[in-house]
Amino acid sequence: MADEAMALCDDYAKDFDAEYYIQLFEDPEPNPILANLMSFILTNYHKAFNSGTVKGKTLLDIGTGPTIYSVISAAQHCDNIFLSDFCQSNNDILKQWRDGSLEFSFDKIFEMVFKIEGKSKTDVPERAASIRDKICGILHCDIRDENPFSPNILPQVDIITSSFCLEAVATDLASYERYARNMVGMLKPGGHLVICGCLGGTFYTVGEKKFGTLGMSRDELKSTWKKVGIQIVSWDEGFRLKEDYSDVEGSYSMVGKKVPVGL
Repeated sequence: MADEAMALCDDYAKDFDAEYYIQLFEDPEPNPILANLMSFILTNYHKAFNSGTVKGKTLLDIGTGPTIYSVISAAQHCDNIFLSDFCQSNNDILKQWRDGSLEFSFDKIFEMVFKIEGKSKTDVPERAASIRDKICGILHCDIRDENPFSPNILPQVDIITSSFCLEAVATDLASYERYARNMVGMLKPGGHLVICGCLGGTFYTVGEKKFGTLGMSRDELKSTWKKVGIQIVSWDEGFRLKEDYSDVEGSYSMVGKKVPVGL
C-alpha cells in the first residue's frame, strides 16, 4: 500500500524510486494499465512527428525521468537532443544508457514504438545508436526557475517534448501557468511543443510512494497554454487510470506551436 504522506516536487530527489520505475518500463506489456498508457503516449508522439510539421535542428525533452521513450519517434526528426530532469538519479540512469553501461534494456519500448511505426524490431539497435549519437547533453532542470537550467544557459530550441512533468511540479493553476511559461520560454518562435499529461486527479504511485499531481480540466489546460503563447495544433485524450495506482481521470496529448501571446 502506498504511503499516506504525499510527496511533492522537492521530495523527488529522495523519494522517487528510479530503479523500480525503469523495471516497469523494461517491459510494460504485462501490466495492462501501463501498457495502455504507454500505447497512448507512444502513438501520439508518433503521430506528432510523423505529421511532417514537427521537426527542427534541436529537441529538448523536459522531465525525461529515467527512460527515453519520449524521444524514440522524435529522434528521426531532429539533429541534436538534450534530455533533462530534476532528479540526479534519473540523469545518472540516462547517462548510463547513453554510455551503454545500463543493465536494463528499453528494447520492449522500442519494439512498441516500431510496431506503431510499422517497422521491424530488428532495426532497434540502429535507432538506439542514432539516439545515443544525437544526445548532446543530459542536464539538471528545475522548471520552477525562469531559467530552468541555471546557472547554465541553453539557447532556445526548435522542439520541446515533455510527459507528465508540469502537473507533478505545480501546486495550483497559477504555478502551472508560471512553469508552462518557463517551458515555452525555452522554445524558439514558431517552434513546436509536444506534451502528454494528466486530466484531473491528485496522485499517482511509484512503488510504495504516493506522489502529488495537479488535476486540471481540459478547459483550464487549453486556456493556460494559450495564455503562455501556444497555439494548439492537435489535442487527443486517453483513458482513466486504475484507482489503486492513481486517481487521475484521464490523459491528454497536445501538439502546439509557439506564437506571439494574444494570437
